[in-house]
Parts: sequence; structure tokens; C-alpha cells
Amino acid sequence: MVSNMGRGINIGNVLSAPVEGNWAPAVTQQYFTDVASAGFTNVRVPIDFFGDRTSGDTSIYSSAAGTSASYTGSPSDYVVSATYLDRVEEVITWGLNEGLIVILDFHGAKLKEEFLDRFDQAYAPTLYTYPDSARRTADNEKFRAIWGQIANRLKDYSYNLLFEIVNEPYFRLSEVEMNTINTDVLSIIRASGSNNTSRNVIITGGGENSWEAPLQIDTAILSGDAYLIPTFHYYLPFKFTSSSRDPQDQNTWGDTSDKSSVETHFDNVLAWANTNNVPVFLGEFGADNTLGYNYSTGDLASVSSNATGFADGGPDNASRVEYHRFIAEEAISRGFSFAAWDAGPESNKTIHKRTDAPSTVNYDINDFTVISYDPKNTSLSTVIDSSTWVEDVKNALLGITGTCETSGIISNADIECGFDTDWSLLAQNGAVAAISNTDVANSYNSSTSLEIDVTTAGPALNAVVVKNLDVDASTYASNNYVFSGYAKASSGSQSMRIRLRVEDIVGAVSYPGKTIALSTNYQEWTYEYTVPANTAGLEFQIICGASTGSYYFDAFKMEEQTLSVANVNLNDDLKVYPNPASNVMHIASKNRIQNVELFDVTGKNVYAFKDDNIIEIQTVNMKKGFYLLKLTDQNKNCTTRKILLN
Repeated sequence: MVSNMGRGINIGNVLSAPVEGNWAPAVTQQYFTDVASAGFTNVRVPIDFFGDRTSGDTSIYSSAAGTSASYTGSPSDYVVSATYLDRVEEVITWGLNEGLIVILDFHGAKLKEEFLDRFDQAYAPTLYTYPDSARRTADNEKFRAIWGQIANRLKDYSYNLLFEIVNEPYFRLSEVEMNTINTDVLSIIRASGSNNTSRNVIITGGGENSWEAPLQIDTAILSGDAYLIPTFHYYLPFKFTSSSRDPQDQNTWGDTSDKSSVETHFDNVLAWANTNNVPVFLGEFGADNTLGYNYSTGDLASVSSNATGFADGGPDNASRVEYHRFIAEEAISRGFSFAAWDAGPESNKTIHKRTDAPSTVNYDINDFTVISYDPKNTSLSTVIDSSTWVEDVKNALLGITGTCETSGIISNADIECGFDTDWSLLAQNGAVAAISNTDVANSYNSSTSLEIDVTTAGPALNAVVVKNLDVDASTYASNNYVFSGYAKASSGSQSMRIRLRVEDIVGAVSYPGKTIALSTNYQEWTYEYTVPANTAGLEFQIICGASTGSYYFDAFKMEEQTLSVANVNLNDDLKVYPNPASNVMHIASKNRIQNVELFDVTGKNVYAFKDDNIIEIQTVNMKKGFYLLKLTDQNKNCTTRKILLN
């Protein structure tokens, strides 16, 4: 099972919140589609069953020592809401239907407040219940009664549903106490019958945390059940993974010593697992958001325990990405499966931006600047971010690294292989300039971006030339293309020119292009060009030498455009505008348009809508690029057109 689980992610702060939607948007079916489409193979679903979700008030019983005999309750006092169990089933089914392995993890704030924290007198003296108290007896019976109802409700589900007995009990429960809970709950699950007799169950030990937790499990439990998966969580070193909090102030990670510690800890877990012949699941790990950013506010994350009330730092982006990559690969290389911790854009650890929820509004980290942490002085992002993932972290978890994207004639078009791969710089006519990768604050979409620093300007834009590779143009001749990308500058007075070096079959060279005024925020540019029939060679270039300052570039594309992208007049009776479109495309027609379909460049139908009279198409959540638009009116007449979404 663990080998099938592979790489996964948590849907944190949703069903584990006191009320679903309080800490993160309520989860939708689209979330699981996103997770599966990205390439993840398991999803851990933290779910709380305490609080208002289960009846039976245990506070009526005494917490004092020696009062257990006064307990008069029974398991029937504790009933999980049928409506809530229906919701749990709905969420689990969404995940299973996407082909994901789903982990139901008993996890949440009310679980801790009403059960786990009451085991630890030093941590919570006002909550503590003595082991032989009536309240402890009631709490134990309630926890076990809840598991009995979970097991009975879900016993017929496929083996791709796993149970996790309890999240992080080791902070409050001893080794002995956790061994007792594991033994009792396993008996309840197995006794419920059907697929639960051999369903995989995830367990951990008590008394020690992080990588040492599973090592505390009684070997008799492990040898007595063939369907157990021990688990651990890994957030070491806390001074890095929680660096938005004071005094956790290590913002970089990844040197030899950092990685050696991980290897040692994981090797210890592996040696123990091999001795006990058990698989291992790394159920949580992760690091705070780059710079301490909150995607839902466009500002620093709120941290109530910090003097300023906000993050006082955060990982640099390269370190955050590398931490996720390294932990993931170290787990997979040892045969462990994993689920990275992700609690959405309102949290301090974000991977999926929860765009599945209609209420979500996120802001682009590339528009955000920290001037100082203390006193807090930031320039908030006001640019809407409609992307689904923190792409570089997602790719790191999936083992997607170091792949350069080629788009038409543009090599390393996404700059992910760095500024020195297939890009070069020419400074001439007295200009002085340097080429490098940007820092995270100036990167596009938190990815690797290209930076040109012009310290001495020349007499014209062509004093500084940024070149891509010279390519054979034979496959491009006579076709029409749209070049696009994103660019910004350090001031609003700078400009650049996108141009092509075009060499024909007799050696004549020309430089067609388009001059673009830049702003201090990333903006998309486009340039349309038809390659002449007699072209032999093409080279993509940027020129930006007329003004001093920094220039930033990323996400270059070259896409074939067989038809114009001007506003569309399909015929005298129909108009579709604007084209290109960003958020919405309008339809004006004398006839009623009753069916709209969009097909991507592979021919896949990605959008279909039927109504009596369609006057607009919402495109805000669609991927950028070219599409074929098919419109059908009430007379069953069809018209198609190529459109560009940007």
C-alpha cells in the first residue's frame, strides 16, 4: 500500500477546524481533481469529530483522582452527527473517485482541547483529568465510541481509504497511554467487519515526537496486525520551518549540515522499520511561506505571538523549495510515502491556493515587498493571483526539477534552468550591464526569472542585447506566431523592445520587433509576427540599453496563430470580444447563442455551457493560451474561431 500511496498532500485546516470554513474555505470536488491532475497519489484529510459534531458532555463528570467509579455513562451517550458523517463521506468519495488514496486522520483543535490536552498536567493544568477520574473514563469512552461510528459507517469502502487513529498524540500522551489507545481502537476497527478487517491503519507512538514517535510503538502491536503503517511528522529545524515566528529566525536552509541531519533521522526510522518489517508514512512536513507571506491578504501573515503581530521573517524562496524537495526525495528513496502539510492561502504554509472554492481571493506574491519586518513596513500586493498552486513547491514535491521549457524558437523560455542556460548578454556602444537570476522579491510567480541590470546606458535600446539561441527557421517559414511574456522594470520610465534577428536564405538580416513601455509590476506583452517564406534563421532577442535600471523577464512563449487575434467579427450577425481576453469574453448576436464549447490545442473539450441566450463566457480560471471557440445558435448553425486567453 505505501508504494501505491507515493507522494501526497494534506487538505489542512478545513474539516479539522472547529467549523468547516472558519480557517480555510470549505473543500470542493474540484480540489481533488486538482490534486490528482497535478500528479499526487494520496491526500490526507484531517478531520475533527469533537465539539458540536458529537453529542455527550463529559464535563459533567469529575476530573479528580479516584472518581472513576462515579462514571455512569455508556458509549451510546456519544453520537456523531449523521449530517457530519454524510459530509465526511462526500469528501472521501470525491478523493477516491479521482483515483487518490485517501487518509482519514482524526485531527483537530477540539480533539486537542477535549481529549489530548487533558492527559498533560504540566501543559494544561486547568484541563488535566486524573487517570482514575470519572472525566478521564468518559473522555476515553467518547473517543472510542466515535471511532466505532466512523468504522461502521465506512467499513464497506475500498482499501484505498486508510484510517489514522489520531494526529500527534505524543505531545500529550505517554508511550503507555498511546499503546493502550492503539490497541483499543484497532480492536474496534477490526471488529466492525467487512473491509475493516484488513484495512490499512496508520498509527504512531507516545512520549517522543518527530522521527522518534513511531519508534515508541509496542512491538507486540506491530507484530499482531499485518495492516499497520507507522507514521511520523518532520518539521526540523523549527527555527527554519517556523521562521515567520519570533524567535525562529533561520531564513536559509540546505547546507551539508542541514541535509546530513535529515539523512541521519530518516536512516534511524528506516533501520527501525526494517527491524520490525513495517512500512512508513511521513504524514506531515513543510516550511513557512516565502518571506512570511499570506496569499489571502497580500501582506505578511498574522502572528499574534510576535511583537508586531505579523511575521518577523520567513524562508527565502530557494530554501523553501529545496526543503520540500529534499525531504520528499529522502522519504521516497527510503520507500516511505508522504503527505506534505498544506493549509491553504490563509495559512502560513501554502501549496494549493484553494482556488477550488468560489470565495477564494488571493494576491500575487510578486507584487509584494518587505521594506522592514520590525517595525512592520510592507508594500501590499494588490494584483489578483488566480493560479492554483505555489508551482515551484508543488513541482519540488513531485520530483519535477531542472526541466527547461522550450517554446518555439525560445529555449529555456521559463528561465527555470537559470540565466546562463541558452541566454547571453551583449553590452555595446558604451553601455554596461549584467545578467543574473532575480531574487524572490522580483521574481514572476515565485519562479526563477531573468534580471538585467543596466548601470551605464547607451545611446539607444540596442546598446544592451539579451539573446536566445539562433535556430533553423525552415519549420517556421510562412507561418504566423504570437510571442508573449511577462516583464517589469525598477522604474516606470524604462522601456524595452522585443525583436527577432531574421536572416534570409541569401544572408540578409533584419530586426522586426515591438517597443514596450514597462511598469514596476509584471505585465504581459504580446508581439505578432509572420515569418517570411525565404527565412533561414531566427533568433529571439530583447534590447533594453537606453535607460539605467533593472529589467525583469519571465514566461516567454511562442505560439502559432493561424488567424488574427483582433476583435472578432465572425459575420454580420455575431461579435465576440475582447480577443485576447483575460476574465470574460462577451457575445453580441442577433441570434440566440445556446451552446458554447472551448477546445484546447490538443482538441480536448475544456469548457461547455448551454443556455437559452448566452451573452458572455467566464474565462478567469482558464489556463492561458490559444483555444478554438465553437458557438451554436438556436437554428443549430455553428461557427468556430481561434481565440487567445491571457
